[in-house]
Amino acid sequence: MDNKAAATAPQDSIAGATTAPANDTTGAGTTGAATTTGGNDEKRAGRALLWKGAQLGTSKVVYLLGTLVLGRLLTPNDFGLVAIATVAVTTVMTATETGMTNALVQASTRDREHYDVAWTIGLLRGSLVCAVLCLAAPFVSQIFGDARATPLVRMMAFLPLLNSVNSPRLADLMRDLKFSRLAAVAIVAVLMEVGLAVATAASLGGAAIILGKLAGAATTAIASYMVAPYRPKFRPSYASARQLIAFGRWLFAIGLTAVISDFLIKVLVARRLSVGGLGLFSLGGRLADTPLQMANETIGAVAFPLYARLRDDPPRLEMAVQAHLTGLLFLLLPACALLIGLAQPLEQRVLGAAWVGTSPVIILLTLASATEVAFNVVYYLLQALGWGARLFAAELTQYIVLITAVSLLTGPFGLIGIGAARIMTAIVVTFAGYKAAPPMFGTILRRVSRTALAIIAASCLAGAAAWFGASIVPGTAGVAAGLVAGGGIYLLLVWLADRPLQLGVRAALALFFPMLGEKST
Repeated sequence: MDNKAAATAPQDSIAGATTAPANDTTGAGTTGAATTTGGNDEKRAGRALLWKGAQLGTSKVVYLLGTLVLGRLLTPNDFGLVAIATVAVTTVMTATETGMTNALVQASTRDREHYDVAWTIGLLRGSLVCAVLCLAAPFVSQIFGDARATPLVRMMAFLPLLNSVNSPRLADLMRDLKFSRLAAVAIVAVLMEVGLAVATAASLGGAAIILGKLAGAATTAIASYMVAPYRPKFRPSYASARQLIAFGRWLFAIGLTAVISDFLIKVLVARRLSVGGLGLFSLGGRLADTPLQMANETIGAVAFPLYARLRDDPPRLEMAVQAHLTGLLFLLLPACALLIGLAQPLEQRVLGAAWVGTSPVIILLTLASATEVAFNVVYYLLQALGWGARLFAAELTQYIVLITAVSLLTGPFGLIGIGAARIMTAIVVTFAGYKAAPPMFGTILRRVSRTALAIIAASCLAGAAAWFGASIVPGTAGVAAGLVAGGGIYLLLVWLADRPLQLGVRAALALFFPMLGEKST
């Protein structure tokens, strides 16, 4: 349920930084913190957003199309079995998460020993997870009540091992907001993943999805040493490991809480609604989470390192947070509205008869994602400020409410009950995030309230236009027509209303993209 993601990244170094270049494979370290100068970080963050946006836009469109095609080729049971394997791997990986990448990104001093230790810990962790899951696969399948998942769990177990051998110098690209080098790698990896899954789905069933994931991870591992060259050395060092792990303890607690919650919810769904019901929930969740994932993996991924660099400059930090919130409202709310408007056409014309009942799930889960806009800003702000305990308290509250609500509502209301539980949880975590945030966030919320209301209104009109466009154009072409009509109407409305109503959308975007600002006369 937790879709916050880390970043990857432009080819210019941060002004004032003393970071060793990514092509330094000699082991020379990095010392000293980067300095910030007169808006340079914001401009570099803008370039990072463009690269990350291009990467995520391409990747998510490919994922979305791939999901829809796989929905035609596979059955809900196939998706349900893959969901079991996925949640098993995610649970164990998060339970052993050490936060090495975030620790390297935040560290003011990094030398070869830190990189080697981070790589060594990752390799040991990946190998251990792989071995444990291969042995525990029958037990995992028994928990979910379907022995057919056993070979898929064992197959998925190799994904952590492949992910563990990436170059540790990728952290340098993240810290320095260098997103361009990784954009091409990510796109090639997702094309490999989705293409192989679609090509083999007819013959392999659900296993094709896992095979695609393994191929994508292998592609990323190989390419990581091309964009961030390094010769890793197996170096188990307790002192350096303790220094790195200490930073990520709260992120570890948050991730562990999230994945345990996700595991319990999927067990509840599989047990009470069958594996087929889990498949419907899984596909609906994948579609509903797409807008939020794209927003977090673009704006959020850049916001985290930017906030970390600006935390000693409160006025600039406040401006950046307000721009982040405004940008997230501008991008996420219309995307959610379009998905809601097109949910029924997607179910009927794209997914087919096997997926009857998916559209209400998509609508409810998408509404929950839209409700969490403010919390997704707070999430990265609290991380950057080092307020891990507050963030953990908000996340823990969220998952306690979610598990309780799902357990109470799934039985009598089925998948609709799960969707309602997610909406209730989104409201609770938004309030918890507001209470955990610094006082300046309340000020920011008051400033953007009028902008939020205007964007909500424009988004509702866009969703209605998308539904109407899909209803008058037959077949799958109607879905595309609705998407274009709704998106076009939204952009036109916001563009026309921004200046007269003083919404501040262009002003917020201009902080990162100066070319969007008002022209001086």
